[in-house]
Amino acid sequence: MVFWSCLLSLFLWLRVPSANAVGWNIEVPESVVGLSGSCVLIPCRFSYPENGKTYTEFKGIWLKGNEESTVFHTDTSNIIDSFKGRTSLNGDLGKKDCSLKISSLSSSDAGSFMFRIEIKDLDKYTYKNKEKKEIVSLTVKETPENPNVSVEEEVTSGKPVTATCAVSHSCPSDLPKVTWSHDGKQSSPSQPQNHGQWKLTSYNLTFTPSREDHNKHLSCTAEFKGKTLTDYKTLKVKYPPYNVNVVPKSSVKENDFVELTCSSNSNPPANSYQWFSSDGKMLAESPTYKLKRVSEAISCTAINTEGKNNSGPQKFNILYPPEIKSESSCQSKILTVCVCIVDSNPPSEVKWFGPDSSKAFSSTSSKQNEFTLQGWLGFPETVQCFANNSLGSSNITLEAPQNRIIIYIAVGSAVVVVLVCILVYVVRRRCGKRAAQQPVMKNEQTQKTTQNKSDLENSKEVKGSDEDIYTNCSKGRVYDNWGCDATPFSSDRALKDEAVYANM
Repeated sequence: MVFWSCLLSLFLWLRVPSANAVGWNIEVPESVVGLSGSCVLIPCRFSYPENGKTYTEFKGIWLKGNEESTVFHTDTSNIIDSFKGRTSLNGDLGKKDCSLKISSLSSSDAGSFMFRIEIKDLDKYTYKNKEKKEIVSLTVKETPENPNVSVEEEVTSGKPVTATCAVSHSCPSDLPKVTWSHDGKQSSPSQPQNHGQWKLTSYNLTFTPSREDHNKHLSCTAEFKGKTLTDYKTLKVKYPPYNVNVVPKSSVKENDFVELTCSSNSNPPANSYQWFSSDGKMLAESPTYKLKRVSEAISCTAINTEGKNNSGPQKFNILYPPEIKSESSCQSKILTVCVCIVDSNPPSEVKWFGPDSSKAFSSTSSKQNEFTLQGWLGFPETVQCFANNSLGSSNITLEAPQNRIIIYIAVGSAVVVVLVCILVYVVRRRCGKRAAQQPVMKNEQTQKTTQNKSDLENSKEVKGSDEDIYTNCSKGRVYDNWGCDATPFSSDRALKDEAVYANM
């Protein structure tokens, strides 16, 4: 009896194949979401009762609504106008892949879709059983989802890091254009992954952050068909201290106490500080330091978890009253020159005084902390340099050596002037005596002139006219004032004439 029962069970198992092996089944999502202007892919896998046979001719058809509208057909003439040229099978029916792609989505495309298969030599079947979830609901959205940027919460300056931008979309063949706000190496998009009703594609950026990136946005922008969306993360960059400075809390006066602060820029903030003298000796380990006497440079070092940095030796703008240097002095060469060397902060006003301090003189020139006074004769034997600023005053008396060269020149010049005056006096007296003798000499000259005219007239009567004289005189005496045979005045007479002209 048991044997026949087992045999009957085996017979029934062979006669009734399982539903999964021979039934009409389909695997589709209950709903999909597409982006307006983009495309959408409805994934689809189907099965049919093979009955141990192999089928090679398939016809796949997608219908919308209550089987009244054909959105895809092997014969394109059967497709309704609103879907023509926008639908295609994305899979191979021979491999039981019935996935449908719809391009250029619009809001009117939304609705219910179902798949129908026609197999030659077998049957035709439409998968439309709602209870078996064989119908797909398509929703079209006008706005895409925002991209999602992910990066480490804290990154370190100088160390490469990789950020990821995940973009949801409905069409793997029409990916959005993705751009980053930071320079770096961008990798190829990852393969789309299912993300609920969307596909998710990741874009990676590898870059090296710097301290300038701290608290700045790292943005990823996804550009869809006419729609642009952006997401960002604020970078938190860790970096060692920089721009380390020693800062006094108040103005620094010479010999005063002053409290100093070590300032720096770092992330995380500096957690320890060190103070050093100019010779490298450590003075203290604290954020502030009280300097008892401001006399030389001091430096501080700021330290955090990422490293440390030093301010370098820093000097302060120390305020102090004037100090007149011992090098101040007067010298005498051609001029008497006094130089007063003043060291002070803020700079001093310098004035000069003579021995009686009643009259002030301004410096003839100044260069940095050197003030100069110069003069000729009459320069006092001593001068006083007086320097004054807001913190105090100082003065010094300088001896001004007398310039002997100038004195000698002055005396010599006076002697020359006196001699010139005496010479002028003598010359004028002699000129006066000669003027008194001039009438006597003029009478003698008149007499001589009368006698010469008489002799000339006698000569003319004997020899004829002037023309005869010039004609008959021998060569070489044409211009003589005498006749050819006339005898000229004697040398004594000529000397007397010279004497006359000399006394004129």
